[in-house]
Formats: sequence, structure tokens, C-alpha cells
Amino acid sequence: MHSSLRAGLAVGAAMVLAAAAQAQSIEFNISPQPLAEAIGQFGLQTGLSVVADSGLTAGKRSAGVRGRFAAADALALLLRDTGLEGRVDGRFVTIVRTLPMPLASEDSLPEVSVTASAMDTEDKDSTYRSAGSTNVLTRDEIELFRGTSVGDIFKGTAGVLVGENRNSGGLDVNIRGMQGQGRVPVIVDGARQETTVYRGYAGVASRSYVDPDLIGGIQIDKGPVMGAQGTGATGGLVSMRTINADDIVRPGKDFGLRVRAQAIGNNSGSVPQPGTPSGYNTGGDAAGGTAGVYRINCVIASLCQGPFDIAHAQGSTEGMNRPGLLKPKSWAGSVALAKRLEAVDLVAAYAQRRQGNYYAGTKGPAPYLDLSDTTNRGFYTEVRPEIVGATRFRAGERIANTNYESKSTLLKGKLYLADAHELELSYLRYDSTYGELMPSQLIWLGQVRQTSNSEVTANTYAGRYRWNPADDAMLDLRANLWHTDTTSLNRNYSEGVWSNMFDIGTERYKRWGADLSNSMQFDQWGGIKLDYGLAYQTEKVHGDGDANSFSAGGRAGSRKELSLFTSAQWKPAAKWTLEAGIRHTRFQSQDDKPRYVTVESDYCVNPDAEGDCDPVMMKSRRSGSAPLLSLQWEPRPGLQVYGRYAEALRMPSLFETTAGFSVAPSQDIHLKPEHTRNKEIGIGFMKDGLWRSSDKFRAKLAYFRNHTKDYLTRTIPNTWEEGSGSQFFTLRNIESVSFHGVELSGSYDMGRFFTELSGTKYTFVETCHFGSYRRMECTDYGIAASYVNNMIPPKWHASATVGTRLMGQKLTLGARGTFMGQRKPTPEYNAQGVDGGFASPVPWHKYTTWDLFATYKINDRFSVDFNIDNLTDQYYLDALSLGLVPAPGRSARLSVTWLF
Repeated sequence: MHSSLRAGLAVGAAMVLAAAAQAQSIEFNISPQPLAEAIGQFGLQTGLSVVADSGLTAGKRSAGVRGRFAAADALALLLRDTGLEGRVDGRFVTIVRTLPMPLASEDSLPEVSVTASAMDTEDKDSTYRSAGSTNVLTRDEIELFRGTSVGDIFKGTAGVLVGENRNSGGLDVNIRGMQGQGRVPVIVDGARQETTVYRGYAGVASRSYVDPDLIGGIQIDKGPVMGAQGTGATGGLVSMRTINADDIVRPGKDFGLRVRAQAIGNNSGSVPQPGTPSGYNTGGDAAGGTAGVYRINCVIASLCQGPFDIAHAQGSTEGMNRPGLLKPKSWAGSVALAKRLEAVDLVAAYAQRRQGNYYAGTKGPAPYLDLSDTTNRGFYTEVRPEIVGATRFRAGERIANTNYESKSTLLKGKLYLADAHELELSYLRYDSTYGELMPSQLIWLGQVRQTSNSEVTANTYAGRYRWNPADDAMLDLRANLWHTDTTSLNRNYSEGVWSNMFDIGTERYKRWGADLSNSMQFDQWGGIKLDYGLAYQTEKVHGDGDANSFSAGGRAGSRKELSLFTSAQWKPAAKWTLEAGIRHTRFQSQDDKPRYVTVESDYCVNPDAEGDCDPVMMKSRRSGSAPLLSLQWEPRPGLQVYGRYAEALRMPSLFETTAGFSVAPSQDIHLKPEHTRNKEIGIGFMKDGLWRSSDKFRAKLAYFRNHTKDYLTRTIPNTWEEGSGSQFFTLRNIESVSFHGVELSGSYDMGRFFTELSGTKYTFVETCHFGSYRRMECTDYGIAASYVNNMIPPKWHASATVGTRLMGQKLTLGARGTFMGQRKPTPEYNAQGVDGGFASPVPWHKYTTWDLFATYKINDRFSVDFNIDNLTDQYYLDALSLGLVPAPGRSARLSVTWLF
């Protein structure tokens, strides 16, 4: 009887699915991948609504399906060897477990089914479905577009740039002009490890560390996020997951081994000795006291020798010995193992990367040396060289301190427990040594030299729990517990040039965090989904410097933050979705370094009347709430129109509430939280079979207005404030920062040929601050000494990818163009101290680069990637470059991947 029933269901499913596909076979192109993704692609290609419980698809992969099939046959192929089958009701397909053996009717088990879709975070189509702006980077994209620097993996993502991408291997992500100090948290397996790194008077960098070989996917949410991990995310959220068993174990297997190896070109391989000069050194020889003055036309040859030799201004000739395109001198590699047991997935991985200094390009606005400033001294002619151009580095030159080495280890286990409980434990260790190039050295010291390596070690511990029983719509419980411990040592740029009086030394940064959330589904009330939860984190920082000294050494302090949120989604009608939510945040921070004030200060406390004021210990405490509201209309399948209004509060960071060299908060400036208001409207469209039965078209257009009140940044003290005249800078809330713009994303894939494009254009940029020495309150280029000056994105940037698949889709060839506009220029006059002062805007030029890529998948076990980045060998500075460091010139990379 059961066999007859099974046959009847199969026939019924075939009839319904065939009707949904208009009684025609469909050309399917679904590659091997996690089962949840494969099911999602099946639904898009057939036009059927597929629902599946994440508990059923978790840990499973599909072998995919390619070719022309009836929809029922394709679904059967997708689900083979998974223990699942599809059941059809009209236009809906429900994924359920396959019954293991024939049962009598009186012994039949209850059917297991769900009504909520469960798309993996790697679902690329979420970009076009969401009521907001989201991008997804898949594992294949990360591996293919690895680039020279870690931040290159974000290249081509609309509205997303990486600040100071060529320094340290860290990530400082900028989303639509918002960057640093937790504005764009980078989450790795649910944990935050961001640290603030001192960059001289020119600013600071917020860095998160990870090796892309250990990343399985990235989701980027732009604007405030109403979720447990979105606390303080005024700019957006970058969520990374490390590789898991699905990324390593092939379908039908219980053990997998993945080996990746990469050869890297346009690189010196070995690192020059500390002190090796690079670029144009117009500052002269500090030991010789030449102060940038050289001699030519000497009557006696010895007068033009030593520190006065004009050759010293040219930099080392050794640095111009650039290797050939196909002569790699550096390498990277990783090995990952995974084992599937009955209820456990185990993963262990190790990745290492070693590269020397890269070489700049040769085509573009490279600087040159102007030797026209001369003075005849009789016995010789004095020459004062002047660099004309944005940087000190020559075209095609080896760029000092761009060397980088890292070692990463990942241990991970996921337990599938009874009654739909899941527990994942992971440990990630990142060790790196790298060259550090301080912007201050490049701007003011007049010379560039290779320095000793800086160091960083980041340990990340995470535990993630989920309970999501398929038969209980009131329970989708998630609990996360994490800890990060980061130790960093940044070598001072003055090493060998100035004294080390400004050396920060080793700094240790620790974070602990936990969050708890739940989702509830009320189908009887019109499809209401309720999410709620809380998140807590505490941070501590301590440097090697004198804990009792206000300015010496690194920072020392602690911070705590608690966030509670709730949001609800409601479908009042089939085509409408309404979401509303609110988050409440409170924090407190304490600076462990004492402040010493004068007797004239309003903050002087002297109970013993000894004539000296007692030390002042700075403390901060704030709280507030921020709402979110969105409305989405789907007039027809695949077409979405939405509007979104979201607010977010970012409480002052630990860096902003503690004292250290170059900047500190003032006693009479009470820091308030940043308050962001984000408005966005957009339209998204998805269509399979637009012009051909197997093609896929995607497009999305969004307009956004981001306004942040009480933006926190560094400025010069106002004349009427405490500390004016005794300190260079102070941290404060300025009036506001605003970024308005238009963003476009789209793709078209017809199988053999594909293309993808994206672009962001800023229609309005404004920074407002009322303070001393300012003629205009609001400008579009920045504020004197402010960090925001080098976080303002270019007027526009765009990316376009075109490619083809050949040889039965085993070979993929393509090219990607990156088009970057110029930054907002400062006026020639009345720049109000912004241009030429501390943290002056870096004047990058607009540029266009082309990258070629080729992937050959010999079989499902072995593939080869070949890339040529910056094909035309352009000389350019990356947008948001802080250190005046030119990007790599033409670079070739060869990568191979084995799966065993």
C-alpha cells in the first residue's frame, strides 16, 4: 500500500510540477552546493514556491543538476542521497523527510513540514529580495578575487570600500561613508575583534584580522540592522562565517580534505633590511644634518659627497629591480580537513601567507622630482628638491613596508543533538608580522625607510547554540558566547629617524560578548513574525606604557554595553510586508589613566589644600533607543518596491573615552552617542527566463539618505574650552555628517555568457561643525584635524564584470573593471585648516583598473585559477588610502585547489 501511495504521490508531483513549468522541460544549471541554496535556485528557475526547514537541510549538500529536465525530475536529482523528498500542493513544494520503510496506515508517522523558507546567508539573490541594501560574497568569489591585500575581496561591491587597504592585512570597512569605531562591525562566527590602531597625527585605523582562505561566506548589510549583532552599527554590518564541512566534504562522502596553493607575482619575496631607503627622500640625511639640501656643480668633488650627494634624494636603485610578470616570488597556501560523524561535523584548517614588498604600477600620475630650486654658493650649487605628486614613491618601485606574513589556525565542531538542538564551537588564531607605514612619515619626515616588522596576534573563541524544533513555530532560539583577545605591537615610524618618545609599545585588547534571541511565528494572525533578544559585551585595553601617565604609552580602560531589541514582521496582505522594531542601548566606560588639572580648572579637587589638584578619572555613561520601520510591496513575483527608515545609536567607543598620545577626551566635553537616521527607497527585480528559458536577470536601484547627528571625531580644541592651548586635539561630537546617494546593482546570466555591474554615486556630502577658526560651519570636504576627512568616499565608484563559460562550463574566462572617481577636493583658498594640516585629505586621482580571471575546473576535485590584476599597470592610490601608499601594479597569481 505504501509503495502504491509513493507512486501516486510521484505521479501527482510530476503532473503539478510539469504544469507549473508550462508542460515544458527546463534548462537547469544548478552547481553542487549546500542543499538550501540549491533548493532556492530550483524555486527561482521553476517559478515554484519552495519551503524547507533549516533543520532538515543543515549540513546537507546537493550534487546539483545541469541539463534539460522536467521540474519533477530535476527536483528528484537535487534531493538524491539526502533522505528528503518534495511534496507538492498547487504552486507550493514542501521539503520533507523520506519515510524510511513501508508503514501501515495506523502506524503512520506525522508528516514533518514547515511554512518558513530557509535560505542560506550565501543566497546571492537576497541582494534583490530584501527591503534594504544587502550584498553577499560567496566562497567561490572570495577565492577567485583574493587580490594582493585582504581588503581586495570587497572590490566591486557597491557602496563598500576598505580604508588603508595596503597596510597591515587588517580590515577597516567603509559602507556609504561610515567607517571605524564600530560603525561597521566585522563579525567572524558571531565575534567582534576590532581594535583601534594609532596611525600618528594623521589618524587611527580600526582593524579586524582574518585570512580569506578560512572564510566560507560574507554577508554585508548596509545601514542599521535590527538583530542581536547589530548594536552600534550606524554604517552597516559585515558578517563572516568560517569554512565548515559543507565547504570541504564532497556530496555523498563523510571525510574531506581541501588543499589550496597560490603563487604570487609582482613581489620582492624577501624583505629589505630595516633602514633601506625607498622613494624620493627630500628630507635628506638626518644624521648628516642636510635638512633636504643637496649640492651639485662642486668645484671639489668631496663637497658633493656623503650626505650632500643628490643621489640620496632618488632612493635606492635596488628598489627598481621589478621581477617579470610570470616570476612569482611569494606564496600562500592552506589545508583544511573535515569529518562527518553521525551527529558531529569536525573541521580543522591551517592557512599561511608570505609576501615581500610589492611594486607600484608605471602608467599614471606618478610623482617626479623638481630640482629647479637652486642657489649658487660659489664653490657649489645648493639644490632643494621638491616632490610633485601625491606620494613619494616612484613608478614601478618596490613599496617599502608592504611586506606581510600571516599564519592562521581554525578548529571547529558542530553537534546535531536530539530534538533539533545544534551547538557549534570554534577557535580561530591569527598571527601576523607586517611592515607598518605611518602616514606621518610619508607626509612630514621627508624620507621613507623600511622599518622593523609590526606584530599582531588575535585569538577568537565562539560558541553558538540554536534550538529550532520543526513542530514549534514559537521557538527558534539562538544563544552565542564569544571572546576575542588581540595583542598588537606597531613599530613606530620614527624608528631610526626620530627618538622613540612616541612609541606606543604592545597593546592588549580583550572583548567578551554574549547574545540571546528568539523568533516566533504567528500564522493564525496574518503571518506575524516576532524577533526579540539582547546582546552584551565588555572590553578592556591596556598598553605597555606608564599607566599613570596621561600621554605616554597606549590606552588603558574598560567599557560595558547592553542592548535589547525587538522587531516584528507582518504581512497584512499577500503582496505587502511591514516590519517595525526598536533597540535600546546603554553603556558605561572608564579611563584608567588619571588626568592632572591645574588649580584654575573647574575640575580641580583639592581636599587637603596642598596646592595640587587630585587626579581626575574620566567616566562616561549614556543610554538611548532607536526605531526601525520598513514597508515592502511585491506587485508581481520577482518585483519588489520598498521604503525603509532606520535609526541607530553608537555609544562612544573605548578608544574615544580613554586618553592616549595625540588625542583624548576633555573634562568639559561630555561625549554623547552618535545618532544615525537612515532613509532608503528602492526597487528590485528578479526574472528567470527573461529572454531565454535558462537565463537569469537581476537588478536593483536604491536611493539613500544617511544623516548622523552628534558624529564623534577628533578636532582642535575651541578657544573657550578646558585644555585649549595645552593639547593639540580633543574628541567631541560635531553637529552632523551626511551622505546621500544612488546605488545600482545588476546581473545577467545566460549560462555561456554572464555579466554583473554595480555602482554608487554620492549626490550630497556634508560635514558640519561649529568651532574656532571655522569660516563655514558646513563643508563637503571635512574638518581640520578630523578623522572623517579620509573617510569621505569618492563622488562615485563602479564595477563591471563580463565573462564566458566554455568546455561544458569547466572553463570560465572573464574580466572585471573597477572605476573610481576622485575624492571631494578641498578649495584652493579658505580650506579652514583642513588641507595641509593634521589628517589632511589624501588627494587620490580617479582611476580605472582591469583584472582578468580564468578558472578551469578539471573535475569536481581539482580546479585552477589564474588572475592578472591591474592589467594595464596603473599607478594609483586606493580610495580612502590613509598612508599615501600606491597600490600594486600589474600582478599575476596562480592558484590550485584540490578536494580529496
